[in-house]
Amino acid sequence: MGWVRKPTIWGGVCASCGSRLEQLHEAWLDGAGTVRCLACGPDERDPVGGALVTTLPRAEVAARAPRRPRRATAPELAVPEHATDRALAHLLVEGGRVLSGRATPGGRPIGHVVVARSGVWAVESRDWSGRVEYRPTPTSHGRLRLVVGSVDRTTEAETVAALADELTELTGPAVPVEPALAITRGDWNLASLPSLVLNRPFQHGPVWVGPPRLVVTRINAPGPLEPAAVQRLSALLEERLGVR
Repeated sequence: MGWVRKPTIWGGVCASCGSRLEQLHEAWLDGAGTVRCLACGPDERDPVGGALVTTLPRAEVAARAPRRPRRATAPELAVPEHATDRALAHLLVEGGRVLSGRATPGGRPIGHVVVARSGVWAVESRDWSGRVEYRPTPTSHGRLRLVVGSVDRTTEAETVAALADELTELTGPAVPVEPALAITRGDWNLASLPSLVLNRPFQHGPVWVGPPRLVVTRINAPGPLEPAAVQRLSALLEERLGVR
């Protein structure tokens, strides 16, 4: 193909003057592997006729380029995948503590135990989708029910209250313990849940119910616990709660 002016992949020695060419040093090369420095130029006696090719097709350049070892990239910070995890990671007030994936002494799993100035929280998440309403149903005899996507979820919401009862046995009755249910994929209807307009979840009995960001807003509310008490309680729960 004649002489080609390009960087040498592995370096070499000029066939004319004998000078040493470093790796990736630009030089003249022929198809047989002969290398000549730029000062000497291509061999005029080239049997192909001294044809000069000053550039290579892009695909051939890529094929001939030396392969460099890939650099190890620093791992990115883990980004929480679940909506409730993200809300707790980004919105929880400074000083709050989160214990995730825990179990009560009785073996009941808890998604998150949160300790903040407002108290200790047992937070469960549900990926229920559909319109969220708090209204009576035809069989509830006027009692308000939690309905998500036309499915009555009241009983499941009420079971979260039992988690708070078990946490109270660990912390003592003087510490406020609140149950909360975060519904991550709900289509919230403000007409049915006017309290959401006030940027807070609503309560069904003792259980706070709302989207994750509003549940965390409620956790961030002022409360009776001093920072030292938050640290003490989080250490106590860390020790006594199992990992599920």
